[in-house]
Amino acid sequence: MSPHEPERDSLIWRALADPTRRRVLDLLRVRPRTTGQIASEFEISRIAVMGHLVTLAESGLVVSRKRGRERWHYINAVPLQRLHDRWVQPLEAGWAQALMHFEFSLEGGGHATVGAGDTALSIDIAQDVLLRRPRRDVFAALTQPHSWWGPPFLSEEATDLRLDPRVGGAFEEAWGEGGGRLLASITAIDAGRRLELTGRFHFGVVFGVAEFLLEDVPEGARLRFTYRAIGDVSPEVAESLAGGWNELVGTRLVAFVERGEQLGIAAGRRHTRPRPIDRKEKR
Repeated sequence: MSPHEPERDSLIWRALADPTRRRVLDLLRVRPRTTGQIASEFEISRIAVMGHLVTLAESGLVVSRKRGRERWHYINAVPLQRLHDRWVQPLEAGWAQALMHFEFSLEGGGHATVGAGDTALSIDIAQDVLLRRPRRDVFAALTQPHSWWGPPFLSEEATDLRLDPRVGGAFEEAWGEGGGRLLASITAIDAGRRLELTGRFHFGVVFGVAEFLLEDVPEGARLRFTYRAIGDVSPEVAESLAGGWNELVGTRLVAFVERGEQLGIAAGRRHTRPRPIDRKEKR
C-alpha cells in the first residue's frame, strides 16, 4: 500500500460523513452542475456550499472545470472505486453490500457523470486520475492506444489501433488487411502535457472531444480528463458510454502506465502475456 493511501482514504471518509456533502454528490451524480445551481438546492449560504465543495474536491470525489464565467462540478468516482477495491472486494457479499450502501449509492457501478437536463450536451464527463509515473511516461502511454485502449466499445473487426501524434494526425482502427475506420483526429497536442482528440470514436451516434491534460504532482502525474459530446442518444446509452471512458482511463491506462500491463487490443488479439513498458524506448 502506498504511504499516501491512508491519508487519501481519511479525506474521503471525512467528506462522506457530512449529509450536505452526500446530498451534493447525489446532485452531481445526476448531472454536472455549476456552483450556483448546487447552492440553489440548499437553504444554507452559497459560501457554506462552496466550503463543502472544497472539502469534496480535497478528497477527490468532485472535480471542477472552469468554462467561461462558470465553474462546473463533476462527481469523480475513481476514489470510490479505490475504496471498493481495498475494503469491499476482499469481503463476502453481505459485508460488501453494507459497506457500499452509501446514502448517495453509485448504481450499478457507474463511474462517470453524464450531462443532461439544462445542458446541450449528451455526454459531459470529467475525471482526475493520479498516476505514479513521471508525466513524460504518461504522455508516451497515451500515444500507444493499442496497449491500453480496448473493450468496451471496440468493434469486432478491429485488429489494431494507431495514433499519429501530430496536429491533424489520425486515431484509427485497423481491420485486418487494408481496412479500418477513422475514430478521431488530433486537434491539439503539446508533447508531455496535452492531447485533444475530436471525432466519433467508436460511438457513431455522437460527436465528441476528449481532452487529456497532464500536470506534475509529488507522486508522479495528475491526468485531468474530460469528454464532451453531442448526439441523439438515450440516457442509458450515454451512461454506458460514460462507464466505458472510466474503464479506459481509470483502469486500463493506469494499468499500462504503472504496471506495464497491456489490457488493450494488442494483448487481446495476440493473446500474449502483459509486457512491461520499455522505459528506454520512451526516452
